[in-house]
Amino acid sequence: MPDLTDQGAQLARFLETSGVRLLVAAVLALLAFRAARPLVHRAVVGIAERGRGDGDDDRLELEEARKRVETVEALVSNVLRLAVVVLFAVVALTVFDLLPVVAGLGLFAAALTVAGQDIIRDYIMGVFILLEGQYSKGDVIAVAGVDGTVEDVGLRRTVLRDLSGTVHSVSNGDIRVASNLTRYYARVIVDVTVAFGTDLERVTRIIDDVGLAMADDPDWAPRLLEPPALIRIGAFTELGVPLRVGGRVRAADRFTAAGELRKRLLAALQANQVEIPGVHRFMPVPPAPPAVG
Repeated sequence: MPDLTDQGAQLARFLETSGVRLLVAAVLALLAFRAARPLVHRAVVGIAERGRGDGDDDRLELEEARKRVETVEALVSNVLRLAVVVLFAVVALTVFDLLPVVAGLGLFAAALTVAGQDIIRDYIMGVFILLEGQYSKGDVIAVAGVDGTVEDVGLRRTVLRDLSGTVHSVSNGDIRVASNLTRYYARVIVDVTVAFGTDLERVTRIIDDVGLAMADDPDWAPRLLEPPALIRIGAFTELGVPLRVGGRVRAADRFTAAGELRKRLLAALQANQVEIPGVHRFMPVPPAPPAVG
C-alpha cells in the first residue's frame, strides 16, 4: 500500500518548486493579455486613421474605419490569446522537462507542414486580406461563388451569411476576386420603359422631381448622397424607350433605396398618366366539348 505521507511530501515539493513557477507564468500571461488589448486597440485605431483617404463624406470614412478597427482588433485579440496559450504550454513543458520529447516530433511536424500546404496558403491570403482591408465585418461581399454579409474574418477563413440565412465558411486561399458591395457608397440604378410618343422632356422633369422629393424626405435624406435623376436614354426596344435613373446612396442602403425609388417612380408616372408598356400574353381557351345527349 503506498505511503500517503511520502506522496504528500512529493506533492508539497512539486508545489514548492514547479507549481509556483506554473502559477506565476499563468498570472503573468493573463496580465500580459489584458494589458495588450488596450494597446492593440490604440494601435489599430491609429493605423485606420492614417489609412483614411479624402473621401466625399467624412461619415462614410468614419464608418469604414470603425468596421476595419473591429475586424482587425478581434483578430489580433485571438492571435494574442493563442500566443499566451502557447507561451504557457512552453513553460509547462519546460517545468516537466518534456521539451526533448517535443523536439523528437520535429519530423512528424515537418510531414504535417508538407501535407498542409493549402492551410498555409489560407493563412497567407488571410494576412493579405487584412493588410489590404479588402472587406470587414458587416460588409456585403461576393467571393468564391458565394455572396452574403461578412460575419467573421479570420486568418484561415471568411464566414458569410447569405440572404436565406445560410452560413458559408470560405477558405481564404480560395479567394481570388473579392467584390465588396458595401464599400463607402453605391449607385442605385432603376430602369423604366415608357411608350413611344411619350414627351421625354416632361418625363425627365417628373423623374427629377421624384429624386428631389426623395432627397428631401427626412427618412432618406441621411442615406442619399446624390438625388436620383435621369442618367440616359437607352436604345429603343420593341416595348418602347428605356430610361435609366440613378443616384448615389450609402452602401448599406443600396437595395432598399432601389425598391423605394421604383415605388416612387411608378406612383409618379401613373399619376401623370405616363404609359409604361408591358408584354401581354393571352392563353387561348379551347372550346368546350359538345355535350353528349
